Amino acid sequence: MKVKEIKVIIRPLEEDLGEVVEAFKKVEGREEFEEEKIVVESLDVLRKILTPERMRILQVIKNEKPNSIYELAKLLGRDRAAVIRDLEVLQKIGLVKISEEKDEKGRKKPIVPYDEIVVKIPVVI
Repeated sequence: MKVKEIKVIIRPLEEDLGEVVEAFKKVEGREEFEEEKIVVESLDVLRKILTPERMRILQVIKNEKPNSIYELAKLLGRDRAAVIRDLEVLQKIGLVKISEEKDEKGRKKPIVPYDEIVVKIPVVI
């Protein structure tokens, strides 16, 4: 089984400017990106994003494969509105996708497209 991973890199955002330029060049040349990653400015920012409850959401989606956000909220034993707020954060940073296809009741399915999240923390700044 091939593990699909996303890298979370902690480093000052200004260090990413060169990579952003390279990414735009790849898009213009219709090249594919080799790796998926998220860059955050600090470990504190990462902790605010990946709270224990949001990590639990990722695990439940991956393991239980709920067919809707409503079903996910039931599996988590949480209020649907609170789950939606957490899903919006996870979706903005690319850790969760919401299927574009709706089921017969018009519900969309949450998807975690990764098997592993790799966090890279530099020791030297």
